[in-house]
Amino acid sequence: MSEGISSTKFRESMAHFASGVTIVTMRAPEGPVGFTASAFSSVSLEPPLVLVCVGRQASLHDRILVHEHFGVSILAEEQAWIASQFSQKKVDRFHEVPLREGPHAAVPLIDGALVHLECRCQQRHPAGDHTIVLGQVLHASSSQGRPLLHYRRTFGKFAQ
Repeated sequence: MSEGISSTKFRESMAHFASGVTIVTMRAPEGPVGFTASAFSSVSLEPPLVLVCVGRQASLHDRILVHEHFGVSILAEEQAWIASQFSQKKVDRFHEVPLREGPHAAVPLIDGALVHLECRCQQRHPAGDHTIVLGQVLHASSSQGRPLLHYRRTFGKFAQ
């Protein structure tokens, strides 16, 4: 970082922010592609918008940015293994992962996730070492369950 704190200190500080865990997916000509994303947020109700941040150094960065539609699966607490698998490089991220196809945008979605969103990319914005992808939600579905959380580089469960 040019001014202020170091990237190491910033990363360590942000690790203390608990977040849900999502898998962002697209349908590419060679098959489904996707990655684990904890940098995800709702943006607007009218129209319904979400954003996801994609690291420019990510192996899928350039391929992801050319797709018009993407899916977001918000994972349930028992799906930590899926989040781990999708965060690895040079593996078949979809190996033994149960999928369903989104009925509106034909994107792959993680079966058993708490929430499924089908989105159309609206805008892409360069932001430091990431690209912010803004998507309009075309369809959403949710189910009962408890969320998978990410805190201090570890996946965990919500305690009540």
